[in-house]
Amino acid sequence: MMMSEVLSPAYVLHSRKYRDSSLIVELLTRDEGRISAVVRGARSKRGRKGGAWQPFAPLLVSFLGRGELRTVKHAEFLPTAFYLTGENLLLGLYVNELLVRVLGKFETVPAVFEEYQRLLAELNASIGLTATVEPDTEPRKQAALRHFELRLLDELGYGISFTSEAGGGAEVVPGRWYQFVVNQGFYVMGAGDIEPDVGYLGEHLLAIAARQFDAGPVELAAKKITRLVFAGLLGGKPLKARELFKPVAFNVDLSLVKAQA
Repeated sequence: MMMSEVLSPAYVLHSRKYRDSSLIVELLTRDEGRISAVVRGARSKRGRKGGAWQPFAPLLVSFLGRGELRTVKHAEFLPTAFYLTGENLLLGLYVNELLVRVLGKFETVPAVFEEYQRLLAELNASIGLTATVEPDTEPRKQAALRHFELRLLDELGYGISFTSEAGGGAEVVPGRWYQFVVNQGFYVMGAGDIEPDVGYLGEHLLAIAARQFDAGPVELAAKKITRLVFAGLLGGKPLKARELFKPVAFNVDLSLVKAQA
């Protein structure tokens, strides 16, 4: 069987119009990482499943070509699509844009693919729980997001050591405060330099290392640290998806957001 005929598991990260009747889609594939591809005729009257090329859609796909922009040869959409709504939709769009921005093309990252699937499953499962005001829904979602972000950084080669200091490599100790420097790590803070707004407690760093995000301060610390690292990887250009979180406070119809994404 030719390689071009092999169907690879993938998820749609983003799609946009291309010429009169086609689409350009950004895909996260299990076997080749991120791929940009043309779906010819997807928007024509004869096009099949043109509307199915939406974010979070799982499929099996094969390609033609070997350049930066492939052509979709065959696609089979799976029945296990994730239909995210509300804040879950915004979180999903944030992750999709992050992957498009920081993941180079054709970087094989099966661990990221698997973590992405787990995150979507967690967001999808929490939709039904939200209506019943489950107290654990929000912490679970945020914990899943932190798991994903940290795994992504590991796979990109920007993994963070939360158990040892930068430089000398001394062990992080509970009760001490540490300052984080991007691309370097954590430095212990002197008694006169402690500023809770910019410092991190040793016990929180050790909890992050163990991926234990049960406590709110631990999850918040992980969020602040990953944001600092991603800001550098994004070249100081913020993600557009983060701006979409603002309408939530004003009861904006998020279906419109999805349609425009």
